[in-house]
Amino acid sequence: MKKYRSDRDGIAMPIIFGLVLCLAVWVASLSWTMTNSRSRYQQVFKGRKAYFMARACMQHLLLKIKTMQRHCTESMQAIENANDDEKKLLYAVFIEDIIVPPDDSYTGDRYSYRINEFKVESVDLEDGKITLQVGAEGSFGGQKNSISRLIRVSR
Repeated sequence: MKKYRSDRDGIAMPIIFGLVLCLAVWVASLSWTMTNSRSRYQQVFKGRKAYFMARACMQHLLLKIKTMQRHCTESMQAIENANDDEKKLLYAVFIEDIIVPPDDSYTGDRYSYRINEFKVESVDLEDGKITLQVGAEGSFGGQKNSISRLIRVSR
């Protein structure tokens, strides 16, 4: 009888170890899943911020165009009437100051935007409309996003 009882006592330890092992595997897989999910969320979040940085770049450019049309009509006419050789220089100078204002909060986040494509497609002097091909790129935390738009601006 004693031998039978010790065999029965000896089986309890492997069962307990098996349960502890199953619990450890479950906790490890749950931890890995949460970490992986958080990482994907951070990547999508940074990608969205990069997209909105590119949109902010477009808005910055539109603000500049509208301001130039109202207050510096000679500059806009020079851009509209430039020949092919002058266009390269004038476009580069025109979009040169479309940059992100400095970060005053000192968060350490790296973000930026820039115009990577700017071209006057057509000018309608009778209706006072200008059509632009604009490409903007925004970046945030290592993620980049680009958008390109055909924009018609009226005076």
